[in-house]
Amino acid sequence: MDKKWLAAATVLIGLLTYLFIGFAHHSGKMSSIVRELQGHEGNGTQRYHIVLIEQERYHPYWEMVEKGAQQAAEEYGIDIEFVGAVRNNMDEQLNLLEKAIAARVDAIIVQGLNEEKFTPLIDKAVARGIPVVTIDTDAPDSNRLAYVGTDNLAAGESLGRLVVERTGGSGKIGVIIGSELAESQLQRLDGLKQVVEQYGGLEIVAVRSSNISHMEAIQQASEMLREHPEIGIMVGTSATDALGMLQAAKSLKRDDLTIIGFDNQKETLAAIRSGGIQATVAQQPYLMGGMAVKLLYDHFQGKQLLPAYYTEVKVLDRSNVQEGESL
Repeated sequence: MDKKWLAAATVLIGLLTYLFIGFAHHSGKMSSIVRELQGHEGNGTQRYHIVLIEQERYHPYWEMVEKGAQQAAEEYGIDIEFVGAVRNNMDEQLNLLEKAIAARVDAIIVQGLNEEKFTPLIDKAVARGIPVVTIDTDAPDSNRLAYVGTDNLAAGESLGRLVVERTGGSGKIGVIIGSELAESQLQRLDGLKQVVEQYGGLEIVAVRSSNISHMEAIQQASEMLREHPEIGIMVGTSATDALGMLQAAKSLKRDDLTIIGFDNQKETLAAIRSGGIQATVAQQPYLMGGMAVKLLYDHFQGKQLLPAYYTEVKVLDRSNVQEGESL
């Protein structure tokens, strides 16, 4: 009886061991599948929820920022939410920033369009333990974690050098900026002026704002050309400006106009190919979005960040316009 009992116990133990190993293997596979479905967890214990506040939803530039940010969020296992005004509206951006703070999200990516208005809210977020990365336009006097985007003063200088190259250093210039309230636009204008002022033959005779609107860019360019027919060069500092200038020039039959734009919208690249726009200074919005998310991920992992991360701009003309499609 003892031998029979021992044999039965041995078989039972073997069976239980087999079942346990099978269960452990199955559980491991299930855990692996769940991790794949969830993505990488933010710090091993949770998934972070961040908000990116866009200047204008569905604008081609911000759509590229969004794509870059989404790709990085998927790579680092971060939940990201995109919000923004339907049409360029600073007050709406500020309202969305207030809402993100009230919701106690884990981090915020936002422009610092206006130091006076955005800095207090950015500091409010940081005081509540919400890190903020500024994108596209900085708020350097705020307590933001870092800035990601173009060095806008240097980008304006690139516009100025293009003007000099295309004109030989003489001519009357009309400028349309995206907004009179946005620091990024004013910095680009300052950079342009700094170069132009070095050439006695060049003069900026008019500056107007398009409010980041294609229709308004057409209207402002048309009125500018009517009031200042001596203008032979037009420069835009936001994505929609050069296209508005081109439309105005066609309506007024100003085929002699030299147009220099900003950013790399598909329509802008097409106009460069056809010769309507001579050149553009292109940013890298996809890279900006991805880098902003990566910096937050690094911050969550306890890494120290630099105050600013500048993404390069690229001058595009007919010789290299195809490169603008991948920025």
